[in-house]
Amino acid sequence: MNHGMNPEDCAAASSPEAPAEECPAGLRIENERLREELAMRDLALDGIHTTFVIADRTTPEPTILYCNKKAAELYGLQRADLIGRSISVISQFNVSLETNFSRDNAILASGQKIAFESEVRRPDGTSFWRGVTVVPIFDAAGRLIRSIATGADITAKREASLRQQELQDQLVAELEERQRILSELQLAQKLESVGRLAAGIAHEINTPIQYVGDSIYFLKNGIDDIERLLRAWQSSIDALPAGPMRDQLQSDMAAHAVTYELDFLRTEIPKAFERMTEGVGRVAKLVRSMKEFATPDSTEQSTADINHALQSTLNIAGQTYEHRARIQTDFAELPFVRCHGGALNQMFLNLIVNAAHAIEDAGRDVETGIIVVSTRHEGPDVVIRIRDNGCGIPPENLEKIYDPFFTTKEVGRGSGQGLAIARSIVVEKHGGELSVSSKVGAGTEFLVRLPIAGFCQATEPASQGHRLAGASQP
Repeated sequence: MNHGMNPEDCAAASSPEAPAEECPAGLRIENERLREELAMRDLALDGIHTTFVIADRTTPEPTILYCNKKAAELYGLQRADLIGRSISVISQFNVSLETNFSRDNAILASGQKIAFESEVRRPDGTSFWRGVTVVPIFDAAGRLIRSIATGADITAKREASLRQQELQDQLVAELEERQRILSELQLAQKLESVGRLAAGIAHEINTPIQYVGDSIYFLKNGIDDIERLLRAWQSSIDALPAGPMRDQLQSDMAAHAVTYELDFLRTEIPKAFERMTEGVGRVAKLVRSMKEFATPDSTEQSTADINHALQSTLNIAGQTYEHRARIQTDFAELPFVRCHGGALNQMFLNLIVNAAHAIEDAGRDVETGIIVVSTRHEGPDVVIRIRDNGCGIPPENLEKIYDPFFTTKEVGRGSGQGLAIARSIVVEKHGGELSVSSKVGAGTEFLVRLPIAGFCQATEPASQGHRLAGASQP
């Protein structure tokens, strides 16, 4: 309402020095009412915990027309420092937000509101986070003339939200770790059961294979004796006096030799014994490897021959790689290593099986596929390298290969647990290092580094040289 005179003008007019006719009594009453309403507005807006700022949007930089007490206090200023000043007097305190008045005016002119959060640093150096909502005010012609910004200090709310998010992230991480440990435990129990079964089968096979080996040895000696007997009979017949009887016996012996293919048997039976002896030897070797491989680990580490463990694992994995690739070994002389031998056998097996699968996926065969297993003694560690010329690992998968259940193999060919368990065995159980380098189409090399002196899990890993796994591309 505009009566042609503002309250200040009327106050001046109603002073004792002013003529009474300049400010009629009715106008003085109306002005007094307006003053009371404005004072009531200020009391109401100053009593709330929300900042309240009215800005003129008809100027290039919006000008503050009004702000409540909370707005000034929140910025560490007086109300007089803000009213009549450009809104940049506030925006200059922004730390995490860039002010763009033209963009904001365009958004408000379109009828949209602006909501944002920003960190603010006060003149005294203290800071807080604020949340602000700005709404537009239009005149009768639809032009943007004002804006009203309401806001609040959201520092405590934001910190509480961050703490809650941290707790949620921690809970998710703990649940994932629990699931990983549970999966490893289940697999370890399964492997332990399989190990006991394999040890039992190896024991059961070992006894009859000894019978077979002994029987082959007996038969070979028996055949040798029969051969000596035949030669003795032939010599006895040849020693008889010349005559029809000797001629008949010699003729009969020659006929029987042809009938029963004596010359063929004399040539092939020794070869058959050689093959049987070699086959029984291979079975016996496999049984010994199975028994060593399946031996359950004790809670304590013991010394082990890494070269021998690798050879036993290669014997066990023969069925996996023998039709896919050739094995090349380059074993250096190594000291005995304090370790969990059974766990290392499982880790070596996983890496060798992966190499065989990679070679098969590359379309190679036993003539072109190669798996190279080498060992070296380097300072306080032994280093094992298992390299293949298979399909290689894409760069985007290198950082995922140790994740539990991550696999690119078809269902039934891989569970995605092999490398996760291998890393756990090397890094967490032995304080070693497992790293990989790979190139698509050229092959992959896994490097295993194990401390010779062993690793105490009860000690903080950092003090024991605990090294995390890594991945790289050559």
